[in-house]
Amino acid sequence: MKAKSTIPLLYIAWLIAAVMLVFAAIEKQSDSFYTLLRWVWCVAFAYSAIRSFQIQRVMWLCIFAVLAVLFNPIFVPHLDRSLWIVADWFSISAIVIAAFVFWKASKT
Repeated sequence: MKAKSTIPLLYIAWLIAAVMLVFAAIEKQSDSFYTLLRWVWCVAFAYSAIRSFQIQRVMWLCIFAVLAVLFNPIFVPHLDRSLWIVADWFSISAIVIAAFVFWKASKT
């Protein structure tokens, strides 16, 4: 019962983070926005990795762990804007796919 009660929280975290990421990918934002974005995404991906571990989804655990490291706010990878845009859209795609996979799994 506890595992199912935290799934909606995961979707809310993904939704908030995805909206921020779309704004980052569409147009240039201030540096403080990108710093906030890295904090939000790192927390969302770390939480997603923990949930993936709890429900024994190893592939998603690896994907979310890599994305949490990529978006970590402490040791920021120095990528140019075009690579960050690719990373942003890849992350959005991963979240959308994960949402469908996790939702379908929670229904069964």
